[in-house]
Amino acid sequence: MGMRHHRLAVAAALVLALVALAPAGGFAAESEEAAPEGVPEHFYVRLDAITVTLFDADSVVGLYTVAPTLEIAEAGQRDLVLAKRSKLRDAMFIALHNLVARRKSARIPLDAVKAHLRAVAQRTLGEEVVLDVFVENVLRKDG
Repeated sequence: MGMRHHRLAVAAALVLALVALAPAGGFAAESEEAAPEGVPEHFYVRLDAITVTLFDADSVVGLYTVAPTLEIAEAGQRDLVLAKRSKLRDAMFIALHNLVARRKSARIPLDAVKAHLRAVAQRTLGEEVVLDVFVENVLRKDG
């Protein structure tokens, strides 16, 4: 199996594993599951996938795509997230591009991607709004 096919197989396995871990209904734009007493509810807002182009000198060498989901503190904050969605997406794109540009040939740890995107989301929307950022899938496609 060639390196390119191997990477696609690994990416496909990762996506399948994430789908298997997802709630039966998949990731909804917002989740309001009943929680047992004393356990806080969790609310989620899925964002559109962000794709960053990987360059080496003046040529394109690949693509790096992430699909972030925000965990927010309250269901009512969903409107705030949606109102600032464009600003948030632009800020996340810039942060991801900066992270990828510094690591042209090295693998990018998922923890680093999550930490950068969480920091951007908390700066843009507030730490009291964004509790965490989850990355549903990551795909690196080398040209």
